[in-house]
Amino acid sequence: MLDRLTIERMMAWTGGKPVLVALSGGGDSVALLHLLNAELGAARLRAVVVDHALRYGSADDAKRAAGFAEALDVGVEILTLTWEEGANRAQQAARQARYKAICEFARAEDLNTVATAHTADDQAETVIMRAANGSTWRGLGGIAPLAFAPLWPEGLGIALARPLLGTRREELRTYLRDRRAAWIEDPANLNSRFERVRVRQRLAELEADGLDPSRLVRVAKRLRARGDALDTAARELIAHAVAFDPEPEIRRDAWHAPAEVRCRALSALITAAAGASREPAWTEMKRIEQRVMCPEHRGSTHAGVDFTVARGGVTLLRELGAVVGRSDGAPPLAPLALPEGEEVIWDGRVAITALEPGWRAVPARSRHRLAFESDQARLSYKQSKERFRLRFLAPQRVAHAFAPDINRAKP
Repeated sequence: MLDRLTIERMMAWTGGKPVLVALSGGGDSVALLHLLNAELGAARLRAVVVDHALRYGSADDAKRAAGFAEALDVGVEILTLTWEEGANRAQQAARQARYKAICEFARAEDLNTVATAHTADDQAETVIMRAANGSTWRGLGGIAPLAFAPLWPEGLGIALARPLLGTRREELRTYLRDRRAAWIEDPANLNSRFERVRVRQRLAELEADGLDPSRLVRVAKRLRARGDALDTAARELIAHAVAFDPEPEIRRDAWHAPAEVRCRALSALITAAAGASREPAWTEMKRIEQRVMCPEHRGSTHAGVDFTVARGGVTLLRELGAVVGRSDGAPPLAPLALPEGEEVIWDGRVAITALEPGWRAVPARSRHRLAFESDQARLSYKQSKERFRLRFLAPQRVAHAFAPDINRAKP
């Protein structure tokens, strides 16, 4: 049931570290845990259970899920989410909070790979949902078998492996029944308030009428292959035409590739320059690329980035107003405390380690949009090198936009 290529790529990426299994206690994730245990052995696995703390009894379910891992001698940790008063607790917000907690745990444990139990049914549902929402062909490629965690900077260097994308949900439950293994049925899976549940119910009706969901999975696989080829070409264009000094600088005389490749590359670069979690809408990219790479272009802003003309090309700087605030009322970035000796990330763009206590990162109008303050002093970026270690993360953010490359050094 496990996809062999995904397993091989996953294990190449781990570099010998254990794989962290995202364990909800549901049938899919419990089956994944059993299958990986049979494939790799308990010593190569860790498990993490996230208690979303959104319904009565969730803590008991989390303990029961953890027990499934303990029964296989797999080390397991329960992470309980906390919610501020009035916080958005919708399904998408819960998903982001879950990924954030898992990634932070993985990093604290020096792990770089999370295995999740997305199935062929999840893939078919995703294709339908994205088609209904007007997705482009790239979106219809569905869920990737190996990708970086879908958030930044928390997901830096952490891969998500989905080795069950070719397996139906019911196959996994049959597997568990044959092993007499228990699992938990999540009541949310029957709640039609959620779009995915409604799509799941409709897909079951369509399957009863003769539609084979595996056809949708095959469509996604073909489009995913096309997307992977596009990503490879975009990555090659960036390597050829872009320098990081430390912000991305595009050489116009080297920016030669088919339009779709240029757009994909620029999308990744914009996201890196903005330190953002999400890339710009794909439907906007052709217009943006034509404008900023035109020889007559004299500067513009988009998606949190200032496009400036420099040295025969275009430099992508962080948009000033997004950092220091705007006259329309948009606030400046809040100061960021810098604990001594601990690396923290400012604005999704710069990893900072303070070499002495009492400092905080603050917005500035300089090129890097960064300065440092204590209760007694203020330092510009140029004055800061003796007191701070700085890593600009644009190259890592570009790499994060693509699938993990197991043939290159890990971020």
